[in-house]
This record gives sequence, structure tokens and C-alpha cells, in this order.
Amino acid sequence: MFWRLLAVLVGRYGSFPSGHLLTILTTVLLDRADYHPTVSELVDITRLPKSAVSRYVALDIESGFLTEVIDPNDRRRRLLHPTLKSKQEQQWQMDQLIEILELSLRAYSGFGDSKNPAQDLKEILRGASLEDVSGAQTKTDH
Repeated sequence: MFWRLLAVLVGRYGSFPSGHLLTILTTVLLDRADYHPTVSELVDITRLPKSAVSRYVALDIESGFLTEVIDPNDRRRRLLHPTLKSKQEQQWQMDQLIEILELSLRAYSGFGDSKNPAQDLKEILRGASLEDVSGAQTKTDH
């Protein structure tokens, strides 16, 4: 399960700073609660430096994952809203997590029943690590 999760994250996002991931996850979770934070609120929640959060938010806006909307109650505040692109990415992530959980269940369900559980687990892990993040099999030299 760990290898699959790692392959998904590295394959999809490359060397993604953990602080950026924390900022995104916080924004996504707050959006699901129908709350749209400001950059200052993200700084307070994540306890990351304001310069880092501002940089991550700017990257997400530039990438089309976030938009800034002026708060109608206080025009000085800019609320962060995930875009449709962001919501589609969230769904892709959920699909990947479900697949990882299904792989884990398959890996552990045969233990005790199989004549060679270690070999079964190796095959499942090998299959999971050979699959790229889009779901297509990668080519290997055997």
C-alpha cells in the first residue's frame, strides 16, 4: 500500500513540498465544510510561514486550482475557492485511495489461505508499482 501511494504522489506531483500539500488539503477540507479561508487564516491553521503559504496559494491560482473572491461583507478580504479543476483532482485522488485500499484488502485477504502468501503479496506489489498514475501499464524489461 505504501509503495502504491508513494508512486501515485511522486508520479502525479513530482517533488511536491509537504507544506504546499498541507495548504491544499486544508483548503479542500474547509471547502467541503463550505468555508473559504483567506491566506491569513491558512497561515493560522497550518502554522506555516506567511511567505510560504502566499507562494503556495499563488502557484495554485496560477495552476487553475484556486480562485480568489472578494468577500462581499469585507472588501479587504480575499476568500480562496477551489475551482472545478481542483474538484476534479480531488475526485481523482479519492479514486486512487479507493484503489489502494482495494489492493490492500486483496493483499491481506489471501494470508492464511494461500500456499505462498509472500509470493502473492510480491505479485500484488509488483503490479501496483508497475502501473503509472493514469492507470496504463508501464513498459519494463524482463
